[in-house]
Amino acid sequence: MSKVLDLDSNEVIDICADPDCNAEIFFGQAVWKKGHDLICSTPCLLRVLGAKTVIAGRDEDDQRG
Repeated sequence: MSKVLDLDSNEVIDICADPDCNAEIFFGQAVWKKGHDLICSTPCLLRVLGAKTVIAGRDEDDQRG
């Protein structure tokens, strides 16, 4: 097993899976993982998952935004 000594490398290893973002993901960066995809931030993860903000207990038809 190899040891990683440089977690601050500037090597780009992937691109954020959120098509609205496409930010570079660097070696050692903390990211979200969905399947084989890497996602750079919580807002990007929520977009990829299709999550949206709602008010609990209200019908979806009553919601705006």
